[in-house]
Amino acid sequence: MSSRSVRNQPAATASATPSTLNTGPAPPNAPPTARQLSERSSVSSDGDESDLISDTLSEVDIKRRNERPRFDSRASYADSTRFDRFDSRASMMSNRERSDSRASSSSRASNSSRRSARASELRTTALGTSTGKAPDLDAIDEEDYQFVSPFADFDAHDQPIREQLQKGLEIVNEHTSKLKEIEDALSAAMSEVWGYWADPIQLHLHPAERVDVQDLIRTDNELFNKVLTVFAVLCDEISELKVTVEDNFYPALIMFGQAKHGDKGDVKPGEDEVHIGRMLPFFQDISNFVDRCNAIATNLVHQLASLYQSIQKLWKSTFKHVHLTSVFDAFAHVLEILITLDLIVLDNPNIVTSWDKYKRMMQYVRADPARYNVTVEKVKAFERLLVNLDGTFMGAKVFQTCIEQDFETTFSYEDSEDEDEDDEQENNIDVRNNRVFLDEFFHCLTSRFQAIESALGTASETNERIQLVGAAGLYVVFRKLLPNNVLPDVGLFDKLWQLQLKAPVVVLCGRLSWHLPEFLLKYAPLQSKTAQPVDVVQARREYLAKFDDVFEDDVVYVQSEVRAWLVRFESFFQMSTRGGGDSVRILGIRGNLIVKGLILAKRIQTMMQTMLQLHLQLNIPMPKRILRPLYHCIEMNKAIEFMLARKNPILAESAALILRQVAHALMLFFRPIKAKLEASKRFDDTKLDVLAAVSVMEDILHTGESFSSTRLTVLSLAVQIALISDEDNDKSIKKAATSSPTEALKLLWKLQLLCDFQRKIRLATDCSFLYWSRELLTLFVQDMYSVPENANRIQYVLAGFLDAIKVLKMAGHEENAVAYYVGAYAAFVEEVVEEELVGPLCMDIENDLRLHVHSVHLDHMETPNPINNTDFKVLHYYMDLRPIRIWGKCIDLRDRVTHYLESTFYNLTTVALHDWKTYGEMRQLAYDKYGLFLAENHLPMGSLDQGLDVLQIMRNIHVFVGRYNYNLNQQFFLERRNDKGSRHLNAISIHSIASSIRTHGMGILNTTVNFTYQFLNKKFDIFSQFLYDDYIKSFLKREVRWYKAHKTETQDHKYPYQRAFEFNKEIRQLGVSDAGRTFLDQYRILITEMGNALGYVRMVRSAGMNYCRYCMHGKSSTLDG
Repeated sequence: MSSRSVRNQPAATASATPSTLNTGPAPPNAPPTARQLSERSSVSSDGDESDLISDTLSEVDIKRRNERPRFDSRASYADSTRFDRFDSRASMMSNRERSDSRASSSSRASNSSRRSARASELRTTALGTSTGKAPDLDAIDEEDYQFVSPFADFDAHDQPIREQLQKGLEIVNEHTSKLKEIEDALSAAMSEVWGYWADPIQLHLHPAERVDVQDLIRTDNELFNKVLTVFAVLCDEISELKVTVEDNFYPALIMFGQAKHGDKGDVKPGEDEVHIGRMLPFFQDISNFVDRCNAIATNLVHQLASLYQSIQKLWKSTFKHVHLTSVFDAFAHVLEILITLDLIVLDNPNIVTSWDKYKRMMQYVRADPARYNVTVEKVKAFERLLVNLDGTFMGAKVFQTCIEQDFETTFSYEDSEDEDEDDEQENNIDVRNNRVFLDEFFHCLTSRFQAIESALGTASETNERIQLVGAAGLYVVFRKLLPNNVLPDVGLFDKLWQLQLKAPVVVLCGRLSWHLPEFLLKYAPLQSKTAQPVDVVQARREYLAKFDDVFEDDVVYVQSEVRAWLVRFESFFQMSTRGGGDSVRILGIRGNLIVKGLILAKRIQTMMQTMLQLHLQLNIPMPKRILRPLYHCIEMNKAIEFMLARKNPILAESAALILRQVAHALMLFFRPIKAKLEASKRFDDTKLDVLAAVSVMEDILHTGESFSSTRLTVLSLAVQIALISDEDNDKSIKKAATSSPTEALKLLWKLQLLCDFQRKIRLATDCSFLYWSRELLTLFVQDMYSVPENANRIQYVLAGFLDAIKVLKMAGHEENAVAYYVGAYAAFVEEVVEEELVGPLCMDIENDLRLHVHSVHLDHMETPNPINNTDFKVLHYYMDLRPIRIWGKCIDLRDRVTHYLESTFYNLTTVALHDWKTYGEMRQLAYDKYGLFLAENHLPMGSLDQGLDVLQIMRNIHVFVGRYNYNLNQQFFLERRNDKGSRHLNAISIHSIASSIRTHGMGILNTTVNFTYQFLNKKFDIFSQFLYDDYIKSFLKREVRWYKAHKTETQDHKYPYQRAFEFNKEIRQLGVSDAGRTFLDQYRILITEMGNALGYVRMVRSAGMNYCRYCMHGKSSTLDG
């Protein structure tokens, strides 16, 4: 929690120091005020231990009554903290008056007497009852008597004042909440997910310094300078080699020949040879790199053997009591690099397979060099290069070549006076018979094993598992250097063999794992009857079974630590440290928090790697119960990384100060030693060497604001020399030290972690090993979706899987690794999110809305009950998520769900137009329940199920008048015959035409009428042609003459039916159409179509009047309002 305590002190007491405050006892029956409660609960944290600091203030009630309160105590947390930031400054400023944040001191002084008099009337009596009427404003819940109205005795006048006061408080509270929202929007939230690919600018705090070791070691002791310079140069070069191989060589070798995700096809002919040819310069660089590592390893052995000799004067005086553990650590790093390179070649069969194909291809080049435009000499030189690579790196014999070197032979180059060229002279260094050197080697090796064993599995473990690989390599070298007549130490072998019980597997990089027993049996076997365990595989199975059982509990425990660390980190890494206490204390806490975060990240990463690798190698199925704790580990790991990334600006400001503080503490440790040595009257070689080491250390600690790798290397060597600890040594040096040497080593360890903490955090939080277990992503997303409360974990888990992109981009055998590997992998992650998260989320929200709406309208359905329904999900957690980042893409769940519902509602409404009201209710429910703003479908009143659009009818008027019948009385068109397979008849009414007019406007009326009249003009022409036809005309005249002659004979002067039937038969003799219609039938249809057209014009006129009526009704209502 934040160390800033929340205090509401009165202005009258702000200028008083804590020593001058009146701390008299309060009345026994008086309840504690809110200010006293807050002061009692204010807790200040100091990093390693928390001290409860309570500043009690009493006897300030009289002064407090003359103040105006801090309006509503429930107003907003933002308001209280905002003003308390300014109030906390007063505790550090003495003899300075502070004005209250709500009212000036002058206004309080002018009204003090009047308020005191009124307050005395409202104060409680000795019986505990109130003598006055207390205000009933809910917004003022403490010290209500301070608001005293002159009209307190008149309730009629008091009520308006209270109402206005309440309105004013509501305005202030609302404004405060708005300010809080703005502040949260502008500031970085604690839960904000960081993406390194989204940073326009990245802060790199590690110094890029290039300084020579000779410039750092400047003392008057020349012999000491030479020794320290030699070892510092070698160790510094080894550190550079380690960084180079980790950043450049390991990823490219691991990814060589790997198929991209989803590519299950066979390798194309000639593709492996092309890959080797493209990577051949890279392999040449590795060969040169390995040669340099072998040379450094040999040089280290020679230098140590030359220094640790019984005849060496410098050893007798000083280094007899000095253990150069830093040099042996650097030697272990070299061996670790060589072991890792061998394991990569053995683990990746694509390297060896492609290399064999490339060698076979060279036979064709050797047979016909002219065909390939090369000479024989170039082919021979190239084959020598291939033979060198084939014998060392490609054969996975890099470490074997290193340990089989002749460590007793060294070569020096001296200029010959007689010849122009240099002569190579061979010198011998006694290594195997050098008992002093072997004893020192054994001591450092034993100490290293003890340190690793004590740290494995503890809360302080960092890189001890990786160090175990180098320590095992040192043991193999030590066995090689032992004389043939000296038997290996069985106890040391048993101790090293037992370390597999704590570290059964060590993950070096990616999916590459290293096992201690297999390594020892291959390079340094030893028959031991006491070595435990006997059955290595069974021991790993037992370890994995126990690890599976306690994994969930371990994750829960680590979660509590990570959460506490996140809260403390957020609290102590603020832009302003005002009110936080001593700045030195804050810097110390910040440094401890950085180290604690690194330890937690490394611990979590080790848990994940051990769990996955053991299950993969032992072919044991992973229990379902550890699935959720496993992705919780990914979340915690990335949460630590994102927190440090968010605080980079603050870290940039305080990093140098934190390092300076640790360096100052380290210098204070050795200052008494230097003072004692300088005050000594007699100086021997030991004292001079120690004084020189302290001087070098002091120069490094005082001559820079940062510590590069070179400075740290020299500093660690100087510290080890200065910490001479031996029973036979001069007691004056030991008595000069006021503390244990362990404290100095701890400060040095802390300084090494903090100097380049960004790189160490990046390596500790790297989850690129998940690329080889990427199938787990589907299960992780499924499990997270089943528990909507885990919605915030999604981005962290995806960020862990996206760490593999950094490794994929390093694949050098492909011309465009980003497009080949990264594109396929990013598409896989996006596909998993779409299928397992976005798709189910859209459908579940749609079903939830549908069930809620149907439960209202349908009696047999009920609203889903979260108590009875076990599958009920609270899906609004996903709607509150920020956009999910997936390598250059952002998936906004809210937008995706909104688009899905809009398209679904529109499509289903067009299919079933009678459900438009249901989908409208679902649209409104989506806004009320999930806050989704769905666009209107803009369908015209949902009445398209009753007719066609007026434009469509106009364009197809000839079809319309033939397929529809007109109802003259009710004015609607009804379809004459439905389509094949349709169960409904289309109908067009005035309302549907009015809806079309509302859509297209009144201008469509003239166009429709004119178009219809043009159609009628054509029909009347056909009508006239039929009547004036000679055949039809003759038949009609004959019937007219008959009717005039027999009209008196007919009943009621009607044309008889019998005559009509005969007339129809005679017309049929003129011809019949393919449909069986006579000319008279077609003439009747023509008249019907003309009537339908006229009826359509009539209905369009009526629909226009209907539309105008509604428009005028709305206008009159607006004018009346």
